[in-house]
Amino acid sequence: MHTVNQILNRKQINEIWSISPTASVYEAIQMMADKRCGALLVMTDLQLVGIISERDYTRDVILKGRQSQKPKLKKS
Repeated sequence: MHTVNQILNRKQINEIWSISPTASVYEAIQMMADKRCGALLVMTDLQLVGIISERDYTRDVILKGRQSQKPKLKKS
């Protein structure tokens, strides 16, 4: 099994984008569009607490008819 660092080095990825769990789903989607990426790491300080992707948005917001500006990434 490879480490995250090994995979990123192999893919020559220079930047990793992250967002706070207190951000809204809308803010996450907006950041993905701005950064032209398909997923963001959800981090508290330097601790990885999750990942949000365009696929998550499609399944959990669009298909279930939810609003994306109100819900936060962190589930209570």
